[in-house]
Amino acid sequence: MASLILNGDTLRVTLQSKRIEVLCRVVDEQGERQETHQVPLFDVERVVVMGTPSVSMPVLTRLMDEGIPCFFLTRHGRWRGSLLPDNNLNAHRRIRQYEMGTDVAFALRVSRKLIQAKIKNARRVLQRLAANRDLSNDPEQIRVCDEMRNWADKALIANTTDIARGFEGMAAALYFQRIGCFFSEAIPFVTRNRRPPRDPANALLSFAYTVLLGEMEGAIRAHGLDAGIGCLHCDRTNTPSLALDLMEPLRPVVADLLVLNLVNHNMVKPEEDFETNTDDGGVYLSETGRKVFFLMYEQAMTRRFALAKGQPHTDLRKVLDDHVCAYLRMLDQNTEEDFFLLP
Repeated sequence: MASLILNGDTLRVTLQSKRIEVLCRVVDEQGERQETHQVPLFDVERVVVMGTPSVSMPVLTRLMDEGIPCFFLTRHGRWRGSLLPDNNLNAHRRIRQYEMGTDVAFALRVSRKLIQAKIKNARRVLQRLAANRDLSNDPEQIRVCDEMRNWADKALIANTTDIARGFEGMAAALYFQRIGCFFSEAIPFVTRNRRPPRDPANALLSFAYTVLLGEMEGAIRAHGLDAGIGCLHCDRTNTPSLALDLMEPLRPVVADLLVLNLVNHNMVKPEEDFETNTDDGGVYLSETGRKVFFLMYEQAMTRRFALAKGQPHTDLRKVLDDHVCAYLRMLDQNTEEDFFLLP
């Protein structure tokens, strides 16, 4: 498994030569006990730290030395930050990014493409879901998909970034109204809510978006870019704006499809895999729920597929990197680039 997830049951993480040693708490029918697992550094591509397990300084410094990114989330899945090796010190690239960060025309070009791709991918997700349930000819399904196609076309010719954002908002409202039809009765989706999420469906969606954001930020920094200089989310402070920008087209493809897979195959259960935080009233994945989530997330990110018949196979982690490379070409070469579209 490429990702090492240090979940709530992690008690202590230490370094033993070229291995990470993880002391965990295990609770089963035999009672509660402690187990020790060793993970070769060679097998680890990224580390996700949930909550506040005891991670030794030698582990963190070795991760930096080995170029392995480490992402920190609260036990409820809220983004804390990241520990990323800064081995790509491309000053020219960052200077160029800062210069173009105030270029309204450049921001509009990038925003149009990102929003168009996001709407198209959301529409394609709905089409796939409808086809699986023999609902492709449902009048409401047809209406929503037709309107979303219209908003995608309009986004590509928007005169300002704010107008493009408006088209994205209209499409998102349609999308979230429709996608609730495809959630199971056990974990229904009525409307999107967050900060905090108020039900299990939204808890899953928010958690998936946060994990995806961390991976995107890592890919951006690996290419020597500043994750805080974006185009769509450029007016936000203390936010990895570029990571939020480049993950937009991948939200429906990665997060939403994964959540629907978890829900509709009964991999997570409302009574067992979620908990309510008494401080903010939010609903969050429990420790057991997070274990199931990360197992399926890793499978989704590494599953091989072809964009078209006869083309080379890829996976969603490569797609993340491709998004950064497409942005770089727009930045450095002033080219028109297309972002990932779900086949």
